[in-house]
Amino acid sequence: MYAVRPSWIGSIGAALTLWTLSSVALAAETRSAEDWFREGVEKLSDGKLEEATTAFQFCVDDKPDLKECWFNLGVAWGRRRDFSNEAKAYLKAVELDPTYGRAHFNLGVAYEDLGRPTDALRHYDMAIGYDPTGQDAYLNKAMLLLSEKRYDEAIAGFERAIAVAPDNAEPYYDLAEAVHLKAQQLEEPQRTAWLRRAVSTYQQCIARDPKHHRAYYNIGVVQHRLRDTAAEVAAYRKALELRPGYLPALYNLACALRDKGDKPAAKQAFEVYLAVAGKQPTEARFVEAARKEMQKL
Repeated sequence: MYAVRPSWIGSIGAALTLWTLSSVALAAETRSAEDWFREGVEKLSDGKLEEATTAFQFCVDDKPDLKECWFNLGVAWGRRRDFSNEAKAYLKAVELDPTYGRAHFNLGVAYEDLGRPTDALRHYDMAIGYDPTGQDAYLNKAMLLLSEKRYDEAIAGFERAIAVAPDNAEPYYDLAEAVHLKAQQLEEPQRTAWLRRAVSTYQQCIARDPKHHRAYYNIGVVQHRLRDTAAEVAAYRKALELRPGYLPALYNLACALRDKGDKPAAKQAFEVYLAVAGKQPTEARFVEAARKEMQKL
């Protein structure tokens, strides 16, 4: 499931201990905020997160009204997974510029990581308001709504994200998942109608990305719920054509062939699954089930 996350997830703690070092303090006196900013960007790019945090801290100490430095300080904290200090830095950036859309977006991500969904949604809305052409905030907001089982709001959110950038395949995939989840809450005949809508939406994803193996796999899952075994098998086979060895598709294909009554093909599919799954701990439950099915076949 699609979710836009900053590539910088960080924290700020260790940098403060460097303030007591006289050599660092002396360096701070002889360098400008711009010097510290450039060094911070360089250290961040090199993955030297403590040094980046220190540099950006000196930058904001020298020029506390420099929003970009507060923003990057938040990035450094985020990458160090100190989400509390990350949020504080972004809050300072948006205090300096309330229209700073990127900072509102990053702040929303930080609040999600802090387990504060209401605050996250508020800042995603601000990011959208100040940058209505950016797709990321729409997507993150919709994903958060979906995680809270607010299906109708999530579906509307994904539809708005698609309207912003209709050629991007992934929002169609996310929308289809939301539609699929909503369908499972409904009674017939609405359930079937929404399941068919999910299939159609996955197909729109595939139309934009023909190699989207997960979309084909999920079509198989929906077709299973629709009790169309032939379509289910075809979807899993296509997923495996695109991604050989894709374990969920291998296992589900074997089960679908069993349900179809094709015992030889089902046995062969279970054998392939077991050969690929091996001793992977995450597959233990399915491996055990596959072995039991093999005994029955």
